[in-house]
Order: sequence, then structure tokens, then C-alpha cells
Amino acid sequence: MCASGVREIIVSTARPRLQISVEFTNHCNMTCRFCPHSIHRRESPSGNRFDRDKGFMSDRVFDLALGNAKKYGREVLVGFFGEQTMHKRFAAFTRLLSDCRCRKVLNTNWSYITAANMEFIKLYDLVRISIDASNADLYEQLCPGGAFLDLDGGLAQDRYAALVEKIEHWFDLPDHAKTWLVYVTSSINEHDRNEFVRQWLPKTPRRDSVVTKRVVSYGGIMADETMRKYQCRIPREGRVVVAWNGDCSPCNLDVNMALRSGNILDTPDLGALVASAEWQKTLRRIEGRKGICVNCFDSNNHTKNVRHAGKRK
Repeated sequence: MCASGVREIIVSTARPRLQISVEFTNHCNMTCRFCPHSIHRRESPSGNRFDRDKGFMSDRVFDLALGNAKKYGREVLVGFFGEQTMHKRFAAFTRLLSDCRCRKVLNTNWSYITAANMEFIKLYDLVRISIDASNADLYEQLCPGGAFLDLDGGLAQDRYAALVEKIEHWFDLPDHAKTWLVYVTSSINEHDRNEFVRQWLPKTPRRDSVVTKRVVSYGGIMADETMRKYQCRIPREGRVVVAWNGDCSPCNLDVNMALRSGNILDTPDLGALVASAEWQKTLRRIEGRKGICVNCFDSNNHTKNVRHAGKRK
């Protein structure tokens, strides 16, 4: 402990092994009710706001992120805060990322995925698909928003039916990437969670999983009665979020990039960035719950996460 009562953050001189979140875009075609996209540039219930500009990552920013992923990455997570498949260069970026030796993870709502483009989705080590309801009525209530493509690439009339059909087709592919079906539980859908698990476990291959988790406040923006206090672990997890415009933050819940501590265009080497005085100062602010962290009471609360192994033979 230092004199202020806040633990010191120890800076290692060894080459860091980082979890790098690469945000191809922070646009999303949905406005899910538990997500800050549903209240973009409006008052939030928890004190912080989501009012960051939206955009798409340039080739220059991606090239820098890719180089750092090859040098420092223990894991690359594609999907910080948006639907990454909306980027017109998503397929090209994915193919380039496939050369990284580190673990590659994609978060997606699966809306833009079709039978034709599933081939490059196979290049990920893990695909996490958001599907937060067991039926169409609840899905439309919980996850309103934009267009859905069906399996053949046409415009789906029934979004939930298209989502289910595409997931089932994906599971039928013998070489599909390891997949988690993710159900985010909030006060809106907690009554449906067990039914979702009951429906999907027999359809899910044994190497894949059905995951139920608790909704979080996204850094003190959203509020829900199911949220619970949790100790922040961000200062010691070795995370770097690279936003679409190159801004960098150590927190994967910092959807507004309010903890921005550099830009990859200005400091192209992430090893130097995480060792910088500014980055370390930000980690100490997070550790002491200063600034926007005052309103983030739940952090990455994974204590109620449950991963069920699929039962399909």
C-alpha cells in the first residue's frame, strides 16, 4: 500500500502478454435494452453516459493493432463495443488476424452472418453468439433494432427464426469454430433463462457451450436490479482496448473511452504504451475508483456465469 491507501501497480520490465480488444466498429444494428446503445447520447440511469462518436476502423489503425497482436497478444478479442461484422472490411481483417498465433475470439449478434460468409468465421478460435431469449416475442422485446440477414443472405422477415436457423446450420458444419451461445440475464428475461438452456442444450454439440451470465452496468452506465457489487480486476488483467479511431483504454467496460490513455497512432508500440506514466496513472485511478469508476460498482461480475456443455452427439 502507498500512503494514499491505494495499492501500487507493479510495472514489469518483461515483454507484456496482453489481451487486446480490437474494435472494428462501435456501430450496432440493434438497441438491446440492457445495452448502452439503447440510450446513446441520452441520460443514463447510473450516472455515466455513452456519447462517444461512432465510426469504423481504418486500415492504418488495424495494421498497427495487428502488429501489436502478433508481438504482445495472448488473446485478441474482436468485439469491444459494436457489431463487428458491420465493417465492410470484416472478412479481410479476419483473414489477416488468422496469422496471429494467439487465441482469437469474436463476439457477435450473428445478424450479418450467412451460409456464404461462415467460412471465414471458422478462422476464430472461439465465437460467442448473443442470443438472449428462447422465443421470438421476448427477443423482439429485448433486442429491437435493425435488419437481419437470413441464411441465404436475404432480408429476414422473422429475425429470431433466422437467427435460430443460422446457428443450427453453423452447428451442422463439422469444422465450425468452437462456439458459445451467450444468454445475458437481466430482470427482463431472467424468467426465461432455464427454458433457453433446456431448448438449446440438445441442439448444441458437445464441444460447444451454452453460457448464461449476469448483465453488467457497462462501467456505470446501465442499471438493473439483478446487478451486484464486485471487486474490479481491470488493473491486473493486462487488457488493452483499441477503439476504432486508435484510442486505447485498459478497461473493457469503458464503452465511452473515458479512460483513454493514449492512441495507437501516436504510440504505435503497445508495450511502450502500457509502460507509460499516463497508462500507470490510469490504472491507479481505476484501482482507487476515481472519476467515472465511482459509478461502476459491479465491474466484470462473472460470479453467476454458468457454462453448460452441449449435449448433441
